[in-house]
Amino acid sequence: MMISPQSYVKEHENDTFEELIKERNELVKSIKRLEKKLFSEEKMNEEVMVCPGTDVEYQVELMYLAELCNFMSEKFNKEIVWGEEEDFEE
Repeated sequence: MMISPQSYVKEHENDTFEELIKERNELVKSIKRLEKKLFSEEKMNEEVMVCPGTDVEYQVELMYLAELCNFMSEKFNKEIVWGEEEDFEE
């Protein structure tokens, strides 16, 4: 079952930055696998009905990656560049 990109990121909002990096790397790996399926000449000539189709899965994973990268950027700035919020409350 596919979920919205926002829901996907929400599932990872409490992950450490290192866990987010691992998740991003897994998405990139999956996207590369899907690209091989989508853009190889042999696969392009095959008509296989799969739901959701490889093209839909590819598009969704690209959206997940974009949303995850935006979240990582915000988290990096907040936690790494500016420090944890708790540090400023003292």
